[in-house]
Amino acid sequence: MYDLDFAYAQARIQARYAALPRETDWQRVAASRTLAAFLEDARTGYLRDWVKGFSVQSDVHDLEAGIGSLYREALEAVTVLAPVPWREAVSWLRWLPTLPLLAHLQAGGLMPRWANGDPFLRALLDDEGALSPQHLDEAGAQCLLQPGQDLLVAWVEEWRRRWPPCSLAASRALMALRDLLLDHIQGFSKAPTESAWRLRRELRERLRLRFHQQPLQPTIPFIYLALTALDLERLRAALVTRILFSLQDDPMSPESAGRFAA
Repeated sequence: MYDLDFAYAQARIQARYAALPRETDWQRVAASRTLAAFLEDARTGYLRDWVKGFSVQSDVHDLEAGIGSLYREALEAVTVLAPVPWREAVSWLRWLPTLPLLAHLQAGGLMPRWANGDPFLRALLDDEGALSPQHLDEAGAQCLLQPGQDLLVAWVEEWRRRWPPCSLAASRALMALRDLLLDHIQGFSKAPTESAWRLRRELRERLRLRFHQQPLQPTIPFIYLALTALDLERLRAALVTRILFSLQDDPMSPESAGRFAA
């Protein structure tokens, strides 16, 4: 059963999906050992729009903030494309990548330095650089403020609450997508390190198949954004790894000292 309200969104999101990096792009840049070589090679393929904000001077804090901004740019673009009744549910995904950080802070951890370079996170901080419950509340994330709760469960419940009325088939497809992602998160957290990439690759393939098998459905924007998040995570790993390689090559270099300065 198709939802014709998604016809326009489907066409535009399909175009964005076609612009995601191909496996050949990843393979082509895999041999680039240094950050400089990786960035140079990445700027000639499907990764070019994602790496244009980085340079050989970028440190891990720049990368963390930059990857977060790239995800939210994709989210904002897809939110505008989605039918109006679904925009609140799509927009709610902006909080999903922040859940580990919020859990860390609620457990008494310190705000990482890179958060100050992220405009989205910086807007949630008080004058002393700590997370402000007032700012979080004003940003519409009241459900994430309760101490001791499972933030992921709270996030999912709020996501479900934001759905507009939809068909039984659409609801089932969305719940199946939720279950797929939650099962992956649960399994991934317990898996050995050497299984991490295989599990991520398997998840991406399942999402890719659903993207093609569920046209004109409310699942489409959520699947696309999940695929985008996985690709950005892969990019983050590639960039951070090359920075670490450069530190190992010359741990006393001025560049190395600057990248990890407090």
